[in-house]
Amino acid sequence: MNKMWARSGVLATVAIAVAALAAVPAQAAQLSWQPAVLPLPAGADPAGHGFLKASNGRGEYTGSFIVDGKLQVVSWRGGKPVLRGVPDGFEWAMAEDENGAGTVVGTAIDYDTGAFRSFVLDATGFHLRETPAGYREAQTTAVNARGDVLGQVFGEDPARNGAIVWPADGGAPVIIPATHQYEIPLNIDDDGTVLFSSYESGLLWKDGSYRELTAPGFRYTSGSAIRNGVVVGSASDGTVAGSRAMRWNSAGVATVLPGGDAAYALNRAGLTYGTAPVPGSFRGTPTTWFGTTPSGDLRQPGSYPSYQASQVTDNGTFAGIASNGPLDEGGVPVVWRLAG
Repeated sequence: MNKMWARSGVLATVAIAVAALAAVPAQAAQLSWQPAVLPLPAGADPAGHGFLKASNGRGEYTGSFIVDGKLQVVSWRGGKPVLRGVPDGFEWAMAEDENGAGTVVGTAIDYDTGAFRSFVLDATGFHLRETPAGYREAQTTAVNARGDVLGQVFGEDPARNGAIVWPADGGAPVIIPATHQYEIPLNIDDDGTVLFSSYESGLLWKDGSYRELTAPGFRYTSGSAIRNGVVVGSASDGTVAGSRAMRWNSAGVATVLPGGDAAYALNRAGLTYGTAPVPGSFRGTPTTWFGTTPSGDLRQPGSYPSYQASQVTDNGTFAGIASNGPLDEGGVPVVWRLAG
């Protein structure tokens, strides 16, 4: 998930960022996050056409990319790609998240049947999660530090759709029936709190109870990621001009992130990724904050005109993709690090 904190402490790049922000907060926006395009494995589509979404927070990055005509899971270790493949019997596998233990979760598709199955990938290989009785399929969203896996289940009757948590201890999965309009599970915190999006507000669920994300002066709220009770996302008064990047502390108090229109990911230290609006464009500039202080934009990777991050790792890097085409079609893997 945006994911397992490196328990030995804040690693070097985060330490540099903290020191820089503490020393020169007025110049924080001048911090430089430099991109490095990661090499693709043999047989990969040169354009990548994949997504880098996960990391163990200790230098491993994981995503899914087109290799030999199939969307396969790939990890980078020491900067080199390791092809991890797809579950047996499947032709498509999308890695969604990874925790500090290196447990990767995602969703696989069987092209012949169109069936979706949730999977866990660890050092011993792929392990498929059973779809609970009464549901036609399940998809995976996130994994927390202790190994609880969050997903979504779909019934033949859409009214039965809901969230599912497969506990790390191997116990029976917990189904969370949807109680709000357009309720979608997004993220799971280390204490089991589940972050949802819904029609009008972000929601936090814990032990059977919901709490709405609120932001004074805004009508709609949306959370994107949660770490240690802190949530980042956006809030709006119902107009495009009213959209603001937001941060909610563990007590639920909302703060606008300066200069941003949305925030999408954060690590345990509070390093956050989002976008800053560009006049006349629907695509914002990829930018960052540390806590609530701007900490610089992500630099363009080479000549790629389109780029975005999907995760902030716990060793203080940003992981994502870059492309010459639409980003929703995927791209090449990129990691951004703070320039020393």
